[in-house]
Amino acid sequence: MDERETQNREMALMEQAAAWILDADRLVIGIGSGLSAAGGLCYTDPALVRKWYPEYDQMGMHAIVDIQSLYWRLSPANREKYWGFWARHIWHIRYEAACTQPYRDLFALAQGKTHFIITTNCDSQVDKAGFSKADIFAPQGNYGYFQCSKPCTQEVYPNKERVERMMRNMPDSFAVRPQDVPYCPQCGAPLVPNLRCDNAFVERPHLANWERYERFIQEGTMQNTVFLELGVGFNTPMIIRYPFETLVNRFPSMRLIRINDVYADVPQSICKRSISIRADLAQAMKDLRELCAGSTSC
Repeated sequence: MDERETQNREMALMEQAAAWILDADRLVIGIGSGLSAAGGLCYTDPALVRKWYPEYDQMGMHAIVDIQSLYWRLSPANREKYWGFWARHIWHIRYEAACTQPYRDLFALAQGKTHFIITTNCDSQVDKAGFSKADIFAPQGNYGYFQCSKPCTQEVYPNKERVERMMRNMPDSFAVRPQDVPYCPQCGAPLVPNLRCDNAFVERPHLANWERYERFIQEGTMQNTVFLELGVGFNTPMIIRYPFETLVNRFPSMRLIRINDVYADVPQSICKRSISIRADLAQAMKDLRELCAGSTSC
């Protein structure tokens, strides 16, 4: 298949996907890291490391995931350097970054449709896009909160002021001052980012919308429900990817649109009720938005 045939096939699939979305009674949107990466928040992009962490780039570390691996666990020996990285990372990802174009396109696409979002991302891009918090289930945490490292409580703590203080007072590019390391106000143990990385993760605040999400799915089993899966790979497929496939396989009224630049394949068992699009997500979201906006049904 030559380049023109490939482009024509991709556009035909995009047109079919837009038609499914416009015709849907309910839209379930599953968002993985690929959508944030498409907007420039890519943890494997060397250019982002050069921009945000030039000192680590000079050390030969050219991906954010590589730097994270140095500081994935907090210990008494690395507290200042741990927060030297995490304070900066949280600032860049959660607070400095504006809403990226793929999320703005998604927000425009979802307007007028009954929808619910499930996302494994912790960067609050869906909030920044304008989606209602009541319609978002984000079980993996949020960069905007700290939690007790024990944890002694299921509370989480907004962290913007503490992050700003740590960054403002850093004596160098690698570490924060000892007096700026955050501690739990309840028990005095160190605080850590509220991210799912082990059994100490404080998940209760993020499960508040679990019942709403589950009810939304149940109510859609007898309706024309479309699952729109964006940038979901195999890091945590049991949260979005596999459940979407299972539901589409089980309920004839449900269909799946899977868009991914690498992992776009769908199981043979649901291929007749699925659309698999292997494409750049930023361009795909732009195309979908324009196709829906050009329809009289939108």
